[in-house]
Amino acid sequence: MFARFGIYFFWLVVAIAATYYLPEFARAPLYIFMLVAYARSSNEPMWLALFLTIADGFIGFFNPYEAVARLLPGLPGIEFEQLYILAAFIKALGKERPEPLFHRGLLQVMGIYIILLVLQGYAIGLSSALNVQFRLVKFLLPLSLLYSIPRLLRTEDDYRNFFFYLFPMVFFALFAQVFTIVTSITPSQALGVVKKFWFTVDVKKGYTYRGFYSDNTVLLTYFGAFYWLTRPGFFDRRYLFTIMAAAMLCVVLSATRGWIIGFSISLILFLIMVEKLSLKQTFSLGLTGALSVMLLLQIPVIEKQFENALERFSTLQKLAGGDVTAGGTLSRLNERSPRVMDKWSESPISGWGFSDEFFKYGDFHVANQNILLHAGIIGAILMLVFILAYHGKLFLRSFQLPRGSPYKQSLLVWCTFFPGWFFIHSTSGQKFAFYADPTAGMVIGVYLTLGAIVYRLSFNPPSDVSA
Repeated sequence: MFARFGIYFFWLVVAIAATYYLPEFARAPLYIFMLVAYARSSNEPMWLALFLTIADGFIGFFNPYEAVARLLPGLPGIEFEQLYILAAFIKALGKERPEPLFHRGLLQVMGIYIILLVLQGYAIGLSSALNVQFRLVKFLLPLSLLYSIPRLLRTEDDYRNFFFYLFPMVFFALFAQVFTIVTSITPSQALGVVKKFWFTVDVKKGYTYRGFYSDNTVLLTYFGAFYWLTRPGFFDRRYLFTIMAAAMLCVVLSATRGWIIGFSISLILFLIMVEKLSLKQTFSLGLTGALSVMLLLQIPVIEKQFENALERFSTLQKLAGGDVTAGGTLSRLNERSPRVMDKWSESPISGWGFSDEFFKYGDFHVANQNILLHAGIIGAILMLVFILAYHGKLFLRSFQLPRGSPYKQSLLVWCTFFPGWFFIHSTSGQKFAFYADPTAGMVIGVYLTLGAIVYRLSFNPPSDVSA
């Protein structure tokens, strides 16, 4: 087990060395060497987890536009994870077509609309400048993961192996949170990477720390812990509950209100609808969580951050009382949203597509308004239909299965997790769109494909699977 993770960590160290500690002329050759190693490897779960870590950041390493390869003079640099996505797509082209996934037709409809949004963007007006055209490609390329991932990771075991590599990253994220709060610098700064981070504040002086490391990884490991708790024998239950606790602590220490509420919604729904914990199990889980928090509170600066996070969370009372700024801590409702919606009202049916106007007025801080701006009412309806159809299919299949079926509870994980995820999307930053960055492409690709695989397995469970 340790040897397997050691290989993963070895490649992570190689990527860190190439990005930060070697001369720039050596960076691209080392990246290419890693991509060649990936192309020759059959361990798709490890490489997907590795590049998700690189795309999502690791204890202060791999921030936006740092792991960049400049392959050709005159062209903008290409993020390393984008090169992986391209390599994965080429690799997937050579694989046999996987068994049909129930949401393939839905994806095809979405794909057609994305093409129309691109054409609309050019019709309305999209700059021919190289950097703008390159930006459009980078917006669309990660969507190819919805094609690649089902071909490269085909079985439930593949996803078990993927989470085997990814789960430990939540503990690194929590360590980085605590380290930064205590020392006011990031682990990457302590290791010699000279960079100023906006969230490195002195909590002891009354400032509220707002940093959040590897947020997409934390989100996906939280979901993964939910799922594997319904699959006995794959991971130790105590380990999975520890992962959930670490993910929740990351969110609380970030003092991000939307994430705290979103994670809480998912957890409550999961415990009620899926896990159905006994009184004894609930008490044991609560006691373990309380002890973990108490240990952290022994560090004075951590105690101060908890107080700051609670104070920031309490500002929601002002929002409920009619103060749309939540005591001056929220600009989404009175500044960002009106700006986006005013522009959307000029083209309400189909939005502005991939045009210069969208790139100028788009704002991921107001996610649902941004979907309207980009794709219009038609796009918003398509997005809603996709979400309801996908999760409705899983819910109905779970309802149809007899009590004791090994996948009856597993299918409900998606239905209990998604409401919290959508709350985060709606309040703390866009997670769903008709385009994607690399992390979003990987996370959504894993989420959708694993759900479809579990749906298919529910009709014909493997002989060694038990409830």
